[in-house]
Amino acid sequence: MKLLLIKYGEIGLKGKNRHLFENRLIQNIRSRLKEYPAQVKLDSGRIYVEYEDPEVPQIVRDTFGLVEVCLCEKVPLELKFLEDKIEQMLQGYNLLGKSFKIETKRPNKSYPRTSPELSRYIGGFVLSKFPELRVDVHHPDLLIEVEVRESFYIYIERYPAVGGMPYSSAGRAVLLMSGGIDSPVAGYQMARRGTKILPLHFHAQPFTSLESLEKVRNLVRRMSYYMGPMNFYHMNLLESQQLIRESCNEKHFTILQRRLMTKLASELAKKEGALALITGESLAQVASQTMEGISCTNNASNRVIFRPLISFDKEDIVTISKAIGTYEISILPFDDACTVFLPSRVETSPTLGSILREEEKMDLDELFNLAWKTLVKEKI
Repeated sequence: MKLLLIKYGEIGLKGKNRHLFENRLIQNIRSRLKEYPAQVKLDSGRIYVEYEDPEVPQIVRDTFGLVEVCLCEKVPLELKFLEDKIEQMLQGYNLLGKSFKIETKRPNKSYPRTSPELSRYIGGFVLSKFPELRVDVHHPDLLIEVEVRESFYIYIERYPAVGGMPYSSAGRAVLLMSGGIDSPVAGYQMARRGTKILPLHFHAQPFTSLESLEKVRNLVRRMSYYMGPMNFYHMNLLESQQLIRESCNEKHFTILQRRLMTKLASELAKKEGALALITGESLAQVASQTMEGISCTNNASNRVIFRPLISFDKEDIVTISKAIGTYEISILPFDDACTVFLPSRVETSPTLGSILREEEKMDLDELFNLAWKTLVKEKI
């Protein structure tokens, strides 16, 4: 079997609860690899994965909480085995004019040579076998790392992972999820920080199509590649939208609709034990996402509302969307509930007082219940 040596980031800075994050991370890796013949173990801040399938390294790289994945070789604690393996590994490279550095770590303090001694020894061996190489300890072309544990672990090829914190290690949050580009990226960003994502979508059937809802399901399916099996929630907002439109000043429709969505999402968060909401809003990206509009929306919830994209340019969001595989789904041409009753003009500087006066014209409980009774929960 082949071997990966995996490094995590911020978890290493944790104190007495570090083991909780390590255990969650190991559990997540094992869950993501459950369909593959692989073994995962933790030893002194390093995670090792023994595997056969060539897809495994990429799956591991896409696991939240990891910063680097190294293709590793393991040999017994005898210098002859170490020399032979390093020589074999370097034969796969074009070394002419290249520089190298040996970096040794010795968690196994019973091994007689110190890290600097072993580095010098290995460096001398490499130069004797590959005289075309030169030493550069500051900016080497090849970094050969050796870790001394119960065996020698050697790695040259290393690849960045996604970083962050282990998924589901930092609480739950409801993601207000449209079929657009932004909200899946917002969910990904928060999941990368350890948040368990509960996606909630509002449709307006029959004004929005079944294909529109299936598009969002497919977005959730793509997100589940990173997050594992998910609960997908959706509600029909149409009747509530119609009542709002009949009752309110048209320029306030968008904010009133968003406030209703926020209240519904907050109730779902309460029901599912989530402490926060997540939206894909970016400051001033559209007319309703001004500071005034966002402030009016905040007032509708007793939950924290995270907006991880608030300072992102659209180009930044699109770049991430493409990288995580949601972009091509997001741009499919199906309407969202938010676009069904687009007003001709949106108030960009609403005051909370003016919005509350508009809400006094309506039966808020009726608006809420018309949508809440349509709540559906699916396993994806």
